[in-house]
Amino acid sequence: MILRSVLTLGLMMLGSASAQTTGETLSAVQSRGYLVCGVGIDDVGFATRQADGRWTGFDVDFCRAVAAAVLGDAEAVEFVPLDSLNRLKVLQDGKVDVLFRTTTYNFTRDVTLGLEFPAITYYDTQKVLVFADTGASRLADLDGMTLCANSGTTSIDNIRIAIDRAGIDVDILEIASQSGRWRAFFGRECEAVTADGSDLAARVASQPQYRSDFSLLEDDVSNEPLGAVVRQSDTEWVHIVRWVVNLTIAAEAKGVAQNSDLDQISAMGLPSGAALELTDEWAESVITEVGNYGEIFERNLGTGSALKLQRGLNRLWSDGGLMYPLPMQAP
Repeated sequence: MILRSVLTLGLMMLGSASAQTTGETLSAVQSRGYLVCGVGIDDVGFATRQADGRWTGFDVDFCRAVAAAVLGDAEAVEFVPLDSLNRLKVLQDGKVDVLFRTTTYNFTRDVTLGLEFPAITYYDTQKVLVFADTGASRLADLDGMTLCANSGTTSIDNIRIAIDRAGIDVDILEIASQSGRWRAFFGRECEAVTADGSDLAARVASQPQYRSDFSLLEDDVSNEPLGAVVRQSDTEWVHIVRWVVNLTIAAEAKGVAQNSDLDQISAMGLPSGAALELTDEWAESVITEVGNYGEIFERNLGTGSALKLQRGLNRLWSDGGLMYPLPMQAP
């Protein structure tokens, strides 16, 4: 374990020796008959394992969308729960085919780690949650308090910068796992906790009886575009994941939903699967088995879920949001 830690930086810069070349990820997935997808651990609304063993969540559904496109079966997925410290290394080492795990798309990760972010699935901002009885409403009010944050995340780097800029004295309690971070916060080891706004809002929304006990600070600490992550070495796989995600957005924009008939799907004028080395039914499988972007959002995070979060930035561009599908009509 010590040797692995010493070598981590070098591996991150050079990419894994097991990183696959163009076409190999698709071939591996089709040969084994299922997709191996990295997701979060008890990530409310995004990836949670139910008592019966079934995985549900926003990120989980995008895993299923890729499986539907590649294998024609949205259930042909092995979910691998990953924490913030090991998620990128596991992907680099080829132990998962794709990562859908509330991972921020930024310069360093995109340019220096041998990784690619094919598509943004959720536009978020980093926020800070506090106990309401602290009276804090702005970041400056945290002076003298303790704040919990996860190791190995952009959140911990961003909050340190924000604290320095604000000129305040805040103790940061670093915790490896999301569940550990929440235990520390609810146990009052810290008066504040920072993470993606969706993460904080989902946790509070999942415990409605306690909502009045907590408050989100007004400040947005940073922009946090979250998306799929794959290995940069396999451009064919990058294309597949990119266009599967885009298909869900395009379908919502066209008013094509999970219960649409095949004529409605055909009327979208989508390209055949040949260019992606997939069957011509790839798009039909994604839409009929998983649904469009709006349906994925609503059942996991929005009005159809217990969380009832607003779509906000993740509305279609035509509704004032940032979700804009790339053109994908067949020539």
